[in-house]
Amino acid sequence: MKRLLLGPHAVLEAVRGRAGQIAVVFVAPNAERGHKGALDEIRARGVRIEGRPAEELDALAEDARHQGLLALAGEYPYVGPDVLETLGDDALVVALDEITDPHNFGAIVRSAVAFGADAILTLKDRAAPVTPVVVRASAGATEHARIARVTNLARALAALREEGRQIVGLAAEGDTSITSLPPAERGRVLVIGSEGHGLRPLVRKQCDVLARIEMRGRIAALNASVAAGIALHAAAAQRLMP
Repeated sequence: MKRLLLGPHAVLEAVRGRAGQIAVVFVAPNAERGHKGALDEIRARGVRIEGRPAEELDALAEDARHQGLLALAGEYPYVGPDVLETLGDDALVVALDEITDPHNFGAIVRSAVAFGADAILTLKDRAAPVTPVVVRASAGATEHARIARVTNLARALAALREEGRQIVGLAAEGDTSITSLPPAERGRVLVIGSEGHGLRPLVRKQCDVLARIEMRGRIAALNASVAAGIALHAAAAQRLMP
């Protein structure tokens, strides 16, 4: 099944990360001048560009915002769960437990790529797949991410735990601050719970540590993508410490 990449950010990141997957880039005539820099880079990378009426782009995008530029690509190249066998000792992994909102999923992928996460785990069922909305919410970061889908997240976490990976679940009632985690000598897995219910009991059981994000304001909770971004920043900072 083909996938659509909408807007200059998503298209450019896809071309930079996976140019061989892009079948064609469509541009509306009235958008060519505004996207000249992007189009020059796309051509330089050997990707075909075709002009199409804005109405045709609207129909393809089903009226989603595309800014006069979209690309057709192949199916999203998820990696297999065996990617976990290739992780180094200082690996940082993000595991998503039933994240169903595509905007949250995309924002988490963007943070994961920005902070150098080595892989992202999500579920095959009861979770948002990579869609044009996710790609756009990630500003194209999906095209630089290694995203694996697993059938049973608790089982995948158990396997990582057996390897000595530190499994950290985000929870408002966590005993440890996200900025005060113990050292993770064989790498760390940050587990983000669903928007509505948090971590499921079986997933929570696999966590070595439940970590909270310190908040002093009047808002008692953060949405999943904001919490993930804060946790990833803290993990990346600790990773850089000697």
